[in-house]
Amino acid sequence: MAGRPTARRYAQAVFQIALENDALDQWSSDLDQIAEALGDSDFFAFLEAPQVPERVKLQGIDTVLVGVSGLARNLVGVLVDHRSVRFAVNVRDQYGALLDRHRGVARATVTTALPLTDEQRGRVRDLLGELVGAKVDATEDVDPQIVGGIIARVGDHLIDGSVTTKLRNMKNALARPPAQLKRD
Repeated sequence: MAGRPTARRYAQAVFQIALENDALDQWSSDLDQIAEALGDSDFFAFLEAPQVPERVKLQGIDTVLVGVSGLARNLVGVLVDHRSVRFAVNVRDQYGALLDRHRGVARATVTTALPLTDEQRGRVRDLLGELVGAKVDATEDVDPQIVGGIIARVGDHLIDGSVTTKLRNMKNALARPPAQLKRD
């Protein structure tokens, strides 16, 4: 496997092609459709099957991915040729990350005990945007186990302002022996 392109390298190549052809959104849509098609276990197995001739696989790609651009279908053909079809979903995800970076967007996951109101959602996005210096697109999760507060993850940043964590930290602080006072 050494020397074979990774999903990241495929995504970088696709991104360059999309950028040069002013087709960023088209490629995003095409990669979504490819990932969806490869989610079908029969189609995936067909493309991975060593006993199926490559020309038959290419015909299958053209039939199943009829709504996808020719260049994107060629990408799937290259993945088939390199026995790397399993990378397709990761290529889409890596491409999405490159597209976000290009557009100055950061993805966040925000967890709260209760659903956010529209006003709260906007404030959270704004505060996270200030923190990371980018426009934030947040996915929300509700987890009553955090009791209250918020947990936000933006890239490598984790902000844990949950009541559960604050209570755990307080418990740990109370369980520590008191600091010895020095007398001079």
